[in-house]
Amino acid sequence: MDNRRNTIVINKPFQYQYSLMITALAILLVNGFIILRVLFPGMFPGGHALELSMSMAVSVAAVEFILISAIWYGSLKASHRIAGPVHVFAREIDRLGAGDLNVRIVLRDKDMFQPEAERINRSIAALRNRIASLKSLSEELQAANATGADVGPVVAKLSAELSTFVLVNTI
Repeated sequence: MDNRRNTIVINKPFQYQYSLMITALAILLVNGFIILRVLFPGMFPGGHALELSMSMAVSVAAVEFILISAIWYGSLKASHRIAGPVHVFAREIDRLGAGDLNVRIVLRDKDMFQPEAERINRSIAALRNRIASLKSLSEELQAANATGADVGPVVAKLSAELSTFVLVNTI
């Protein structure tokens, strides 16, 4: 199964909000440092005021724009490692809800939530085993019914197996 995602932005609201927050923080820090350096030169080693000529200010603005663009892109890439697995979880859980018990959550090596994916896969495997047991008991019950044998013991086993499922929300 090809598990590569071809786009960086999987969940626009989450990823753009995350990237905007990181970028805004970077802008605040960079500009805060520049403002402090201009207004309070004695706070920094050397004690010289930062004097910006027009060409130096343009250069600083250009470097800051490149830095902000790099931070925006980097934060989108970082958020992709979160949004991608959430997308995979939702897709596979939808398949599970549709009755496909062969689902398996497979994440890329650098994605977040690897332990959670394994835990969900173990839970799906346990559910698959329990349903296979129910199917086996159902077949056993049908065979006993068809031959006229006593179905009581099989019904008791089936009932015991079904009683382990929680169907009513007790909260």
